[in-house]
Amino acid sequence: MQQYNFESMSHIDRFRLTVKRMSLGKSRSLNFHDHDFSEIAVVLAVSDTLHYCNGKTFKLAVGDVIVLHPGIVHAYENTAGFEVVNIIYNAAQLPLPQLDGGNLKFFQAMVDTDYLPREPEKPFLHLAEKDLQQVVSFIERMEEEIASDLPGNRLCVFGLFLSLLIFIARTGGVAEQEHFAGSAVRGLHYINLHFKENISVDYLARLCGMSRSGFFTAFRKLSGYTPIEYQQAKRLALALELLRSTNKSLGEIASECGFCDSNYLSKLFTRKFGTSPGKMRRMNG
Repeated sequence: MQQYNFESMSHIDRFRLTVKRMSLGKSRSLNFHDHDFSEIAVVLAVSDTLHYCNGKTFKLAVGDVIVLHPGIVHAYENTAGFEVVNIIYNAAQLPLPQLDGGNLKFFQAMVDTDYLPREPEKPFLHLAEKDLQQVVSFIERMEEEIASDLPGNRLCVFGLFLSLLIFIARTGGVAEQEHFAGSAVRGLHYINLHFKENISVDYLARLCGMSRSGFFTAFRKLSGYTPIEYQQAKRLALALELLRSTNKSLGEIASECGFCDSNYLSKLFTRKFGTSPGKMRRMNG
C-alpha cells in the first residue's frame, strides 16, 4: 500500500496547499493508498469508475466530491475513463477562520480532520452541472496563481481556496450537528491512524474527555460499531486491499494489519466476507 506525503507535493513549500490533476485515464486502477494530508477530490469524468474505501465500493458520477482526511485508505477501479482534480491541504497548517462556517453543513467537515463520514466510500456531496462549472473555475484560477510569480499570489491562492470551501459548503445547506456525535469523533480519528496497534477503550475515552460508557454510546452512534468492532473492520478492510493489490503472504498481511497471526486473520476474514483469504485472492487474480 502506498502512502503519499504532504511535504513531497509540488508547491507545498510556498503555498501550504496545491492542486493535482489526474488527467483522463492517468489514475492507476486499484492503487490503494492513504496520505498524511486532507484532500478534496472533484470528479470530472467517469466510465463505470468505482471508489473503494472501508472495504466497500461506490459507483462515481461526474460532479461527485470526495473528502478524505489522513488515515483513510482508498482506491479507484475502472480508471480508463476517469478524470479527477484534487485539492491537497493540511488543515492544521492553514489559518482557516471558522467565524460562522459552523452554520454550513459541510464547512467544518472539510477543515476538521476529526471528521469521518459514516460511509466514506460514498461522495461527500454531488454538484449540479452549473455548480461544478463554478468549482472548476475556482480551481483553474488557483492553478493560474500557483504557476505565477505575481506579488501576493500566496494570499490570492489562499483566498480562492477559502472561497472554494465556502461555495462547496453552501451547496450542502445548513449544518446538522449529528455528523459529529459529540467528541467521540476524536477517538474514531485516532483509530483511523493507529488501528494496527493495540488500543484500549479506556484510553480512547480519556482522549475524548468522556466516561467509558459515554464514549462507548457516542462512538456507536457515530460509526454504527463498537470501538473494537470498528478497529477490526479497519484491519480487515486493509487485509482485503492487500490481498487484491499485492503478492504478500497471509502471514505478512496479518502482521501488517495488526493481527496476532494468519489463522486468526483467516477466521475473522471468512466470517466477514463469506470466503477465505485464499479464495478471495484467486477470485481477484
